[in-house]
Amino acid sequence: MSVNSKNVFIGAPDQSVTGAILTGEETDVIPATIDDVEIEGLEDSGYVNEDGVTITPSESTETIKDWALNVIRRILTEFDGTIAWTHLELSVGALKNYMGDDNVEVTEATAEHGTQVRAAISGEVRPIKAWYFKLKDGDRRALVMVPHGQVTERGEIPLQASAAVTLPVTLSTYPDKAGKSIYIFTDDGVVSASAPDPES
Repeated sequence: MSVNSKNVFIGAPDQSVTGAILTGEETDVIPATIDDVEIEGLEDSGYVNEDGVTITPSESTETIKDWALNVIRRILTEFDGTIAWTHLELSVGALKNYMGDDNVEVTEATAEHGTQVRAAISGEVRPIKAWYFKLKDGDRRALVMVPHGQVTERGEIPLQASAAVTLPVTLSTYPDKAGKSIYIFTDDGVVSASAPDPES
């Protein structure tokens, strides 16, 4: 197979309409293609800082040795996939991801005040949700989907006059009914010349 620059993707966020990270109800219904991913009605959490998003798969194996102590097999004993990023907003969506949905209360704007939010930090576990991370590189598109994910680690919140207030989080991912934890969908943006015209 020859090299193809169309397979080189830049990890830039697709946030022309919403933020690039969305959440919704956890699901075991996995779309077939990126175009089948339904993002209508998902909750947006706004901007992420310049470090972007990092996916970290972690595996543990156990070796099997023969009588001569040669390693003849390795068995996978544990898998864990985490995704980490830092929210660059104190939006309702970002606060829910960091604090937990039940710890964020919103009072709508009136003629006297703007939208007011009360968020509480507690030792309660955050809910398990489905997570969607949208990427766009010109005509190329990619989407990372986590059917069952839970924020299990939270970093320090810096309060500095010279920088934005940020909310660092790490998402733990859990397997769906098919035993998969993280899905990556892509579209290289190259349309086939022989494809039928969808309007014809």
